Amino acid sequence: MIKIYLYQKSQKVLIPTIAQTSQGFFIEIDPLQIYAVSQVETWQRLVAKRFMHSPAVVETPDEAQEPGSAILEALELNSWSEFEKEATLFTLHQGARYTTIYATGHGDDGMWSAQKMTERKFASKAPLDIVLEALIKDIITHPGAIKEPPKALLLGPPR
Repeated sequence: MIKIYLYQKSQKVLIPTIAQTSQGFFIEIDPLQIYAVSQVETWQRLVAKRFMHSPAVVETPDEAQEPGSAILEALELNSWSEFEKEATLFTLHQGARYTTIYATGHGDDGMWSAQKMTERKFASKAPLDIVLEALIKDIITHPGAIKEPPKALLLGPPR
């Protein structure tokens, strides 16, 4: 199973590294990559590369460990709720039957809402370039994502 998170905030795309814990859940680990939304070709290559490999398996963190956040540190924010109100999480998930793109929506309080979430499903054998084209379009057309969209949504095959 593959899971990739992409956060879109203030004309930036933030892509954390994802690992799967020994207990089977997914966590974000370093490094965190940050790109301008308009750098489509660059972050598209990173997503394609990560899509080809299962995440690393790491020990499940001890409950006593402070969770820290590379995202909050990089953006110099004080709280996750501050980030959540200004960002959208896009999740690219490949399961056995489907590859799905999820996008968080915001509720009346500005926080992410499961009821406002959207999803796009593709057959698990759908060509990666088709899935990435849909993901890129979702991100660059999201409100506030970019001042001027790139001239091409998909700039050639992923390398």
